[in-house]
This record gives sequence, structure tokens and C-alpha cells, in this order.
Amino acid sequence: MKKASMQIKFEGQSHQIDSNTLINSLIHYNTIIAESNKELSGGSKFISVNINALKEGSFVIDLSLAENALLSVFSNDGIQYLSGFVTVITGVFGAYKVLKGKPAVTESEKKDIISHLDIKGNDVTINNSIINIYNQPVVREAISKSIETADSDPNVEGVSIKGKEGSKPVIFTKDEFKDLIYVDFDKEDERPQEIDEIVDASLTIIGLSFEKGAKWQFLYNGFKIGMIVKDDALMRRINEGDRFGKGDSIKVKMKITKSFNPNYNAYENKSYKIIEFIDHVLAPKQDNLF
Repeated sequence: MKKASMQIKFEGQSHQIDSNTLINSLIHYNTIIAESNKELSGGSKFISVNINALKEGSFVIDLSLAENALLSVFSNDGIQYLSGFVTVITGVFGAYKVLKGKPAVTESEKKDIISHLDIKGNDVTINNSIINIYNQPVVREAISKSIETADSDPNVEGVSIKGKEGSKPVIFTKDEFKDLIYVDFDKEDERPQEIDEIVDASLTIIGLSFEKGAKWQFLYNGFKIGMIVKDDALMRRINEGDRFGKGDSIKVKMKITKSFNPNYNAYENKSYKIIEFIDHVLAPKQDNLF
């Protein structure tokens, strides 16, 4: 069994909390962990949550996240997955603290979340996962209810969630509990049907055609995407004489148009467009063997 840990601490001077506070909070935390694992692994991994004995005085709960050993054949990166998983969970709580339960819809809101997170290397995949999971209503509602539960216990003066060793904890204090309880989920139906996201992207060319209106195929973050090259920045470079081949990479600013899917309560990618061309990296040439 591969394991990683995170800590949830109930702050207080009396060194005791109501048993219902603990039980209800754990139910909500389990929901957050289950939904996060579903999003991150796509169902390929099972995470069991083990509650270690409470430490005297500070009521620290160690959540041991163990990948099911039977499924470890699907991946050789179990430790990396669990480490990233803990980082994402902590980041989701951090996102909640920034937006106070409201969904992150605009680019400004997403950037505000990322700028407040303590993630070394500014990993794009982890950042996107944090925002996608945070935007799920069931996750934000579980965090809101966990804060409401803590607020109802006079012995709890704050809650902190800490991920990997050396990382900064996300802290919710008693005086901000009321402001962090979010109840406007019914109003979120007014969200826009489409949103645009501008990203820095590295695209590997896997299929190209210079016929008018033809689609080019790229690899982006490990996924195949297609886009019609006609009036964007890449087309302008082609017209200026740049020569592109399969296996070449291009660094660009890309607009991703996302449409809201009510079945998932989330936005999914609909189309892509290159809006700024930054660099062209030629595919490495193989040496002749003879």
C-alpha cells in the first residue's frame, strides 16, 4: 500500500470538541477526497481514508491516503500520484478561502486562486486540477458544511488543513467562519454558457495540411486536439514563409473556449485557437545509420 498524509487540525484552548463536530466534519472531508480522486484518476485508483489516533492537545487528524494495491499495476507513479493528490486537496481548500465558495469562472478569479497557492514550480496540471475540482458544487458544498459544522462548536477556534511536509497550511479562523459559509448554489444557474481561457501552451504537431480550412492535429498536455488553421497567428507565420513539419513543437498563447455541461456541473473544452505565436522548435533529426 502506498501512503501519503495530510492533517486537519481543530484549533482551540479547551482541548475538546463535540463528537458530532468530528463525525460530521469527517463525512464532508470524505466527500471532498472521493470527488477529487474521481476527477484526478478517472476511476483508475481507489483511495482509502484512514483516521489515525488523535494527538493529545491539538486534535490532529492524519488522513492516510493509500492507493489500492490491486490497482497499482495500472500505474508506476503511485507515490507521485498520492503526493500530487494531497497537494490538490490542500489547494482546493485554499481556493475556497480565496473565493469564499463562489465558483471560479473568470480568468481573473482563476489567477487570483493560483497566486495565493503555495505550489512549488507552479505546476500547470496541478493548478488546473485544483480549479476543476474546486468548481464542482458538491465539493464546495462539502467544504461550506464542514465550516458550518466547526462554527457551531464553541470549542473550535479555527481549522487548518496541511498537505506535504514543509508546505503552508490553509487556515480558517473563527472570526471568518460566517463569511465562508456559502449558500448561493441555486443562483449559479445564471453562469455563462461559454467562457474563454487564455493559456501558455506547448503544442506538438502530429498532423498538418496546408489546404484551406483543413484541421491540424496537435498533442497538448498528452491529449490530441484539432484546430482549423485559417485566421490565427500560426497561419500568419505560414504566410510569412515559416516551414512546419510533423514532430515540430510550437509555443503559443492559445484561447480555449469552454461550454458549460449541466450533466457534470462543469465547463468542458469546446474549441481551441492560437492567438499569439511565440516560438517554433524543430523536431530532432535522426542520425543516419549508414
